[in-house]
Amino acid sequence: MAKASTLIMTMSLLIILLLYTVSLIWRRWLALSYANSKPPLPLESLPEGTLTINQAILSGDPLLESRLEANLDNLPGQNFLWLIDEDDAEALRIAGKQKRPQIRVVLCPPCPDATNPKLWKLQIASRLVQTPFFAVIDDDTSLSAASASALVEAARTSTVATGLPCYQNGQNLASCLLGQFVNNNSIFTYLGTSRLLSPFTLNGMGYVMRREELDRIQHFHPILHELTDDFALATLVLKLGGSINQSQAPLYVQTGVRDMKHYFQMMHRWNVFTLLLLKGQSIPVQLLIFVLHGLPPMLLGFSFLLLAVVSWQILLIILCFYFILVSSLRSPLITVLLSSLALLTLMWIRGEPTSCLLLIVMLLRRSSLASIQRMFFCVSRHQPLMSLFSELIQPLHLSHALFSRTISWRMRRYWVRDTNDFSAV
Repeated sequence: MAKASTLIMTMSLLIILLLYTVSLIWRRWLALSYANSKPPLPLESLPEGTLTINQAILSGDPLLESRLEANLDNLPGQNFLWLIDEDDAEALRIAGKQKRPQIRVVLCPPCPDATNPKLWKLQIASRLVQTPFFAVIDDDTSLSAASASALVEAARTSTVATGLPCYQNGQNLASCLLGQFVNNNSIFTYLGTSRLLSPFTLNGMGYVMRREELDRIQHFHPILHELTDDFALATLVLKLGGSINQSQAPLYVQTGVRDMKHYFQMMHRWNVFTLLLLKGQSIPVQLLIFVLHGLPPMLLGFSFLLLAVVSWQILLIILCFYFILVSSLRSPLITVLLSSLALLTLMWIRGEPTSCLLLIVMLLRRSSLASIQRMFFCVSRHQPLMSLFSELIQPLHLSHALFSRTISWRMRRYWVRDTNDFSAV
């Protein structure tokens, strides 16, 4: 009986690993296929005065000042509207240190209850723009000159053009985990999904519109009471007969995640928003999104769980192998000793081919993610161990979002009942 149970679990592990591998290859192909269908990114810089970068600023992030300065340095010939709450003394202090002529600081009155604070600021800014193009960039996001040119070019033939988030590695565990989540998923989520479905949402971290499109969307007024500003704008654009252009232009994000509590708050908020987004889609679309993005972390987690049930010692050995193979060890002596240990242990587990397959799948995953990040971000930001851990705990974040709808957003807390039904706590 014990042998039969072990055999069943071993075969189940084999099937799960094969499904995960097929999913990885399929998602990679979808992203590359979509990217190949788009024109190459333009190389020319924007003429001066082409773009107004609108940033709804809220203090609380220790990296806020450096991220704002990065955009000023990247786009010296463009205009900036910094939208700051009247009572945000820290944001006003940071803005006061900048004396560059292209900056206009706009003090925004308090946001009413049941109103999206970001959209509240953007509807004020939308009537002040004088340039041909209007950009919305989060205050933790930097826009390079090349990405700005690409988004403007994409916005010439669509209602709104959005970019591809790339998280720059943080300095602590929480920041690294958040960064690996973004970099693990952004290419597959935004580009891969767009290969099968016309874009029905956009990346709120950064997007560009022509100025005349602001009149078309009534300067954000129809969606002021929607919680998920990016999905709400995308829905409004499509409802009015417009189009969304999902560009491969990278947007570089870096948020100062203070600690693990802050990390869990951010992941909880993002997962709640994802569930709200899916709620408005048809059943077939929900199933497709689940297969593309929800199922792979579950498959990977089940494979680890099944191997642990078969033999937790072998699972630990596989993880040690993975660590040895992906780590850069500077000491030749330690490298020789660990490699020798790996060879001896490999001989010991040679009778467990499925466990060896898990190691192969993990290495294939690492290679695939690192190479596709180099293609779109020009550099791999893949951290093998953090990336693996980040994917394994995604089902926990999703479960948390299913059972708790009170989110934390910077210094505010909201009880979320629906996209247009929320209140401050």
